[in-house]
Amino acid sequence: MLIQPDKLRKLFIAIFSVLFLLLAIQVRFDMLFMHVIDNGAALVIQNLIPRGLQVWITFGGIFVHYWIVILAMAIIFSLLYFMNYKIAMWWFIVTQLLAMIFALAMSFILQIHWSAGPKLGPTIPNLLLLWWLQLLAIAAVVIMPRFVKNRRIRQGLTLLVIILWGLMLMACMQRHDMPFSSGLGSLFFGYFWWQFSEYYYRKRAKHWQRVLEIDTLI
Repeated sequence: MLIQPDKLRKLFIAIFSVLFLLLAIQVRFDMLFMHVIDNGAALVIQNLIPRGLQVWITFGGIFVHYWIVILAMAIIFSLLYFMNYKIAMWWFIVTQLLAMIFALAMSFILQIHWSAGPKLGPTIPNLLLLWWLQLLAIAAVVIMPRFVKNRRIRQGLTLLVIILWGLMLMACMQRHDMPFSSGLGSLFFGYFWWQFSEYYYRKRAKHWQRVLEIDTLI
């Protein structure tokens, strides 16, 4: 099966769902702790970044565009299709659409406020970073092992993927004044959603194959 078993998956689902819930409570009730975190992170990212690191943040900023992440998703969709993982392709499409709907709905619930009329604050989780996390996760965890057999090389590439996502987070904070809490929400909700969607795929993929009568690998 495309998605490998993981004994810790249910534990990760529980941990990251609780972390996102705690973050959501902090944001919704506008707690002081969240202001301290956001303002402190903004101060560091905007003013105290070493020049050497700034070069890499600028590189990460190349990817913080919706058209780029959508293009990258299209590549992943195509790759899954031509690898004959059609169920997995539709699984990835549907999970990303649902992630978008949930992200927008949660942003509305958490960030709607009244200031001379209804106002909506920054999205949490940040949709762009959420999509990139899902995309990089499927590339590193699902697709890469099919092409890279050496374990140490895979671990090195996975580390680079994590660093790239972190650079994109910092680039979003610099370029778009995104609060750190939005990026943290993308991490917590994104990893929860990734682990949950993996669990659901392993549980239901064979059922979908029988129902849809598709000749495909799962």
